[in-house]
Formats: sequence, structure tokens, C-alpha cells
Amino acid sequence: MDGNATRRTDGLLRLAVQHHNAGQTERAERFYREILRIDPTHGDAAHLLGHIAFQSGRRTDATRLFDTAARSNALVGSYHLALGQALMEEGRVTAALASARRALAINPDDADVLCLLGSIAGRQTRPVVALRCYRAAARLVPGAAEPRLGMGHALEDLRQAAAAIGCYRLAARLRPRDAATRIALANALRRWGAAAEAAAVYREAIGLGADNGSVWANLGATLQGLGRPAEAETAYVEALHRQPGHAETRNNLGLLLHALGRHAEARERFRTALALDPCHVPALVNLGLAESALGDYGRAERWQRRAIARDPGQAEAWNNLGNACKAQARRVEAEACWKRALALHPAFADALGNLGGDLSDREAFAPAVVQVRRAIRLMPGHAPLHAVLAYALNGAQNPVEADVACRKALALAPALADPLCTLGLAEQRQGRTNAGRWFERAVTAAPSHALARFNRGLLSLERGALSAGWADYAFRFKAGRVRPERRFTIPEWKGEPLNGKRLFVWREQGVGDEFLFASCYPDLIKMAGQVVIECERRLVPLFARSFPKATVRAEQPSCGLMDAETVDCDFHIPAGSVPRLLRERLSAFPTRSCWLFADGSRIADWRERLDSAGDDLRVGISWRSQLMTADRRSAYLPLDAWGPVFAVRGVTFVNLQYDECQREILAAERQFGQPIYGWTGLDLRDDFEETAALVSALDLVIAPANSVAELAGALGVPVWRFGHRDWTQLGTAGRPWYPSMRLFQPLAGQGLEQALERIAVELRRVAGR
Repeated sequence: MDGNATRRTDGLLRLAVQHHNAGQTERAERFYREILRIDPTHGDAAHLLGHIAFQSGRRTDATRLFDTAARSNALVGSYHLALGQALMEEGRVTAALASARRALAINPDDADVLCLLGSIAGRQTRPVVALRCYRAAARLVPGAAEPRLGMGHALEDLRQAAAAIGCYRLAARLRPRDAATRIALANALRRWGAAAEAAAVYREAIGLGADNGSVWANLGATLQGLGRPAEAETAYVEALHRQPGHAETRNNLGLLLHALGRHAEARERFRTALALDPCHVPALVNLGLAESALGDYGRAERWQRRAIARDPGQAEAWNNLGNACKAQARRVEAEACWKRALALHPAFADALGNLGGDLSDREAFAPAVVQVRRAIRLMPGHAPLHAVLAYALNGAQNPVEADVACRKALALAPALADPLCTLGLAEQRQGRTNAGRWFERAVTAAPSHALARFNRGLLSLERGALSAGWADYAFRFKAGRVRPERRFTIPEWKGEPLNGKRLFVWREQGVGDEFLFASCYPDLIKMAGQVVIECERRLVPLFARSFPKATVRAEQPSCGLMDAETVDCDFHIPAGSVPRLLRERLSAFPTRSCWLFADGSRIADWRERLDSAGDDLRVGISWRSQLMTADRRSAYLPLDAWGPVFAVRGVTFVNLQYDECQREILAAERQFGQPIYGWTGLDLRDDFEETAALVSALDLVIAPANSVAELAGALGVPVWRFGHRDWTQLGTAGRPWYPSMRLFQPLAGQGLEQALERIAVELRRVAGR
């Protein structure tokens, strides 16, 4: 290039720099481009024009211009530095490292080059090298904040949190009016658990001008973690006001509302997040959670499946899918989903807890304990896992260990309702009279905790507090202690006048409970214009005879958890809810001796058959329930423990046990030398017409808490029921439902064997032997 051209480019460069320094970048850019037209290898023009392109977001142009400058004069360190910084912005780390090394070779004491090398080392996950570079830069410029910020990042990568935060604090002191430095400090404080200080520093950054959606969103998340939901919600709203299209903030606000129990509002936030970003997997997962909380498990399942379709490695979505399947009574699928979640995330506490809880629900308490203990080893500070362990231990008849597990959970989370509720059950099992206080505390901590309300209700009923007891007993459906609640197109009866109205009463529990609640049916029939009674199909003939003014029908197949059923009536009511309206006081129990009636001709036939056995006292016996849960086993005694009863003379014993028991009967006959009569062809399990007639032909029935005792009481046959005290006594020494029933309960410190011995003494008196 000749001298005239050089003089011209020098003059243009002076003008360009003047405009550049004055902030007139468009004019400066025109001059730089004119210089490069004259001399395409002009290093200063390419370098300075590259900075303008970089600042205006034209990163590719900037990199090309910086490269031109570096090639024009390989001995200018600032050219290589700028090129290295641009390459780093493009993610070309290896090329950036080469440029930074060239710059360092030219200027070994350039702090900016050392900071760039530190940044590159950090990107290459070499935190020790990064820290060395930043420390060297800090020694060169002790008053600069940039090296301190870089040291903070490197120290965080080395898990040296305190030292890292110290570096961020120093950077903030060096730049007291810089909001970005405050944000870096706040982010680090939040990452390392100093949430309260982080929130204060975020507010300082906002005060310094960082009034943008990102800072407000981070502040909201920090306040949410601090348990300050009102402030967190305000921060999220401010963030969305400034950045309405930010899906992540809408998702986080939804999570906050979900945690506050405002599930419908949360659902809308998740939906708007997905409208902005249909592929936002966390919002898909959380929308499924909201639908579950609102009771729509079908939709919840669909959202979790969509999340999994987007990201099959989403352990949380698999776990939530398992919960949705379980809520729809698909336990096998639920278990498979939880196991898939654990395959993806072996230390996933929620999935481990769900598997353990499901095993407990299936009475597999021993494997449940093993499963949950494994989870606790992985996450010893996870309070809900200790709560699940306590529930499994209590179910496994280990109330003392359950007590300990509950207290561990409560030490970690004092207001957690599940262990409070289980602690009440464990103390009840240990015979502590004030166990009910834990149910009260659980309800105070979580007023809608169904199991705590249900258990408190049973305790109230057992103590005779009927009004409060029936109110809490209504939570039996949500607590999962009866069949799933059904929905109807007609309203539930709440006590309105029934003159001229049709009332539908539907079954919800086992056959024994149907006999008990049926004691209220005669009253309903008097009150209503028409009553439609639904019962277990085997009971239809017996109920139809006993309630001739009602319409009796067999239970219909379930039409789905979310589908409303249509019946030709004005009101419906589950059978277990009737006593709340008709039996609020003990004085409301009628004196009628029975409410079920066997077929008279069948009774006569059975009396003839029994006559052939002699004229001794005719006593029917049963010794267990068909539903033998781990919790119920302690309420029954095997037949080989009935020796004192079989030793009574002058008694003809008749078998009423309705499951496979022939071997037990033969063994007892051999052991005690006392025949136990039974008849081939009599189906004690399914033929309630014949069973009711046989029971009606007996003088007495001896049985534990099972359907045989309930049937005998409903038929008005004298029945001696042995077992422990339960809620159906309603605070009395007997059972107000059954005038013909007498209870034999073990005294303090005794077992059921002693109750049977007392029965034997009384039986000997009645038999006159």
C-alpha cells in the first residue's frame, strides 16, 4: 500500500475512533469499513469494527473481524484476546484456548488474558487450573472484580462453598454499584443454602437497577424455599409482568400454588406454561400432579405419559404415573412404573416410599419394611420415608419400633401429618389411653388428612361422642378404608324430608357391615316414599324378604371412578352414612330385636335336622373372618384354642365357619372328643338363605367379629361375640345395634383365651351341666 493510502487510512481511523468514543457507532462503523475497503488487512480497523459487531450481537461477523486483525499482526496481544473471547462465546473452546495462549505469550501479565484462560479451563471442567489462572489475574489487579468472580466459580466447582462465597462478597465490595455482581453473589448464596441472605441480596440487586424478570423469578424461587409463599407469589407475578413469555416462571408459580393447595389455579399456570412451550417437560409433569390433586386421575395419567413421551428418562414422571395408576386401582401397572422410576434414579425417595407404602397396603409389611429401610439408608433425612416405615412397622405388629420411626420423622418435620397419625395408632396398640392426642395434632397440621380424621372418628365413636365421631367417619372413603366413593347424577341425602321421595341406599363395605347398617333400613322405609336398597348379590333374597316395602337390587358393576351413575331416585346415600342422620344419640337406637328374617319353612327344616342330634343346647360356632388382614389376626383364635368351650357337656356344636375348614374340624374332634356337626351340600359362604335359616334354628351362636356374629344378631338369635373393644360399641358395654348380642372381652392384661374361658363358664351355666 502506498504512502497516500496509508495517510488516508490513518486519517479515517482517527475519525472512526473519535465517533466510536463518542458512542456514534454507526458513523464509526462506516469509517472502519471504508478503511477495510482500502486495506482489507488493516488490524486496528478490523479489531475495532469487530467490537462494534460483537456488542450489537453479530457474533459471527465479530469473530471473522477479530480473526482478520489477529492474522494482520500476530504480535498484538489484544487481537488474540478479542478473538479468543469471541470464540468462547461461540462455544469453540479449543480454538479459543489457542488464541488465549498466543495472547499470553505476547503479554504474560495481562489479567484479562488470564481471566479468559480461567474461563476456558472452567468450561473444560478443570477447576484447579481455572483457579490458578484467576488467582494470577487477581494478583495483577487486586482492585478488579472480574478475577474474584472467576475464583468464586472455580471454588464452587471444587465444592469449597465458603471460600467461593467469600470471593463473590469481595467482588461485590469492589463493585458496590454493580447489580450483576450482586446477582452472582445471590445465586451462589442460594445454591449453597443461605437462602435468607440470598433473598436480601436479590433485593439489593433490584434496587441497583436489575429490575428484570430473571432476578424477580430467582427471588420468588428463593422465597418459596424459605416458606414465605405470599412474598414468593408477589415476586413471581412481578417476574411475569416483566417477562410474560417465560414458561419456567409460570411453571414455578404453579408449583407454589399447588403447594398451597390452590390446585385449580396451579393447573392454569401449568397450562399457560405449556401454551408458551409445549415441550416443557416439568410443566407436563406438574400439570399431571395438579390433575391428581383435583381427583381427575385419568387426565393426570395422560399428562404424565406425555411427559414420558418427551423424555423417557423422567423418573419423576414415572413415579407420578405410578401414583395415578394406583388411584385407578391398577396396582400392577403402578408397581411397574415405580420400579421404572427407580431404575432411572435408584435413590429416588418418593418412588421407594411408594413401593413400600403399596406393599404395606397389601399387608406385605415385612418386605415393605425392608424396602423403606433401604430408602432411608439412601436418604436418612427424608421425613416422609420414616413415616412410611412407621406405618409398615405398626402394620407388622411392631408398635414400639413404629413409635420410634414416627418420632424420627417428626424430629425432621414436626408438622408432618402422616407420622402424627401413625403415632396415634401405635400408641393405641400399646394400650395408651391418650393416644388420640396424636390424631388431633395430625388434623391440626393437615385439616384434610383423611386417615387422621377417620381414626379420630373411630376413637370418638368408641368413646360415645357420636356427633363428632360420625362427622369424621365420613372421611372413610378418602382414607381408603372402604370401597371407592361413587358419584351419582342425583344429590346425596343430607337429612331433607323424604315424604314422597325415592331414596337409593348403596353398599360400601363387607357383608358384616351390611347387616349392621341394615338395622337403620326400617326407619328409612318409614320416612321415604320409596327406598331402593342395593346389597351384595348373595343377600338379595334375604333382604327382599326382610324389607318387603323396599326395592332390593344386587350391587351393580362399577362404571368407573369418574363416571356419574344414574338411578331412578331423588337422593342417594352410602349405607355407612345413614347412622350419622338416624343414630346421633344412643336413645335413637330402637328396641327391635331383629330386622332380618329367614324363610320360615327352611327354619322348620333345619330344626328337624337338628332334632336328630338330640335335645342338647344347639350352639353354632365360627372362629375367624374371611378377610384375615395382619391387623385382624389378633382378633381371632384357631379352633385348637377352643378346648374350654368344647369341654362343656350338654351342647351340640354346629359349624358356621364359611371357608375351607374341614381339616381343622376333624383335628379338633380328635383332640377334644367332641363332634362338630356340619352338612354336605350346605354352602355357608354363598347361600345366605340356608345359612340364615340354620342360624335361626339355633339356640346360641359363639363367634368373633365376623359376618356370622353380625348375621345372628340381625336375625335376633342370641350371640356371644368375643374379641377386643371396637368403635361399634359406641361408648357402651355392649353393641347398641344388636339387642341379642353379648360381648366377652379380655380384661386388662388378658388375651382372647381368657375371654373364651369365661364363655365356657357361662355356657356351662346355660347348658345346666
